[in-house]
Amino acid sequence: MGRGRGAVTALVRGDWHDVRAAARGLAKPVASELVDLAGAGGRVLADDLRSLVDLPSADVTAMDGWAAAGDGPWTVLDRIVNGRPPSGPMRPGEARGIGTGAVVPEGTTALVRREHGTVRDGLLHWTGPHGEQPSLGDVRPRGEELRVGDIVLPAGTPLDPVCLAVSAASGHDAVQVSRPPVVDLLVTGDEVVRRGVPAPGTIRDSISPLLTGMTRGAGAAPGQVTLVGDDLPELVRLLRSSAADVVVTTGGTAVGEADHLREALGIVGATLAVDTVAVRPGGPTLLAVLPDGRLVACLPGNPLAAVVGFLAVVHPALQEMTGRRAAAPPSEVLGVDLDPFPRATRVLPFARVDGAAVPTGWSSSSMLRGLSASDGLLVAPREGARTGQSLEVLEPLWRATT
Repeated sequence: MGRGRGAVTALVRGDWHDVRAAARGLAKPVASELVDLAGAGGRVLADDLRSLVDLPSADVTAMDGWAAAGDGPWTVLDRIVNGRPPSGPMRPGEARGIGTGAVVPEGTTALVRREHGTVRDGLLHWTGPHGEQPSLGDVRPRGEELRVGDIVLPAGTPLDPVCLAVSAASGHDAVQVSRPPVVDLLVTGDEVVRRGVPAPGTIRDSISPLLTGMTRGAGAAPGQVTLVGDDLPELVRLLRSSAADVVVTTGGTAVGEADHLREALGIVGATLAVDTVAVRPGGPTLLAVLPDGRLVACLPGNPLAAVVGFLAVVHPALQEMTGRRAAAPPSEVLGVDLDPFPRATRVLPFARVDGAAVPTGWSSSSMLRGLSASDGLLVAPREGARTGQSLEVLEPLWRATT
């Protein structure tokens, strides 16, 4: 499936897994930027990160005690200072105090742990276990963990605190990361109100806070959020004026008199790549490609259906744009039987009950209550599933917003 308009063939009522693969294949990688480590948390590496140093950078101690040369007892000289190179090599019969992480001087033949040595009259005496001899077993050799040029972290790695620490330890002050894709959101419908208690016949906009949070959870940046009435010219104007990497719309994906989305896509020259998905809820999800290759993801207007549509086409595309490494999908052991549903894959909110995944209920397309009580979403195959079977689950992006 190519990016050029003429190369795109729509998946009509596409299979869940095929649709997600298509979204990844159509996504255009975003540019990268150099970011200081202090601001790189949660970003995704654009290039392999290679070590700038040997780690450790010299042979160092892994304990407190003395560096010694030759046979004891040893004459104790000045202490080796952490953070400074030794003043010179060791000679047989000499010992110098040394702390954890200090550079081992040239000529050292053994490290004596503090608990294994006693100093009397300026001489260090071995007091370790009977029959045991001091050795270099407590030396961390140069480059034990990393060598200059080693790949520390591969491209596509999300930078969590441990990854930031490894980046710093390997000598980096800044890292090359993918720019967060910008996602504009257009919430359509004359019946949608932004604030207050909705009057009969109207509904409160519950989708924009939800999808904005999921956008952040996916590592992208929310752009403009606009409520649009059932107004074809205005919808066309907003599609044309958006400079976002991805435009997400909600509502208007059906073919009713007030559903202008398909017509608007045609006017702006977009080509359908996904024309509905064989999933419940979320089936009326569309994915279109603009003439410049950017994506328009058209989600249903009901909130749970919109969440499933987002996970079907938006999340995979955002992962591909930032170059995130593909990971095996997580799974959960099912705590109840699920009947077959031959027409479509089902995506169900679930909670963990006694260590197993159980659907929460309240799982129709218009409901959010089941989602709010959930630990994620189960992907139930058309043939159904039995208690004890492992099923793929979708991460709760609405909670991964920090």
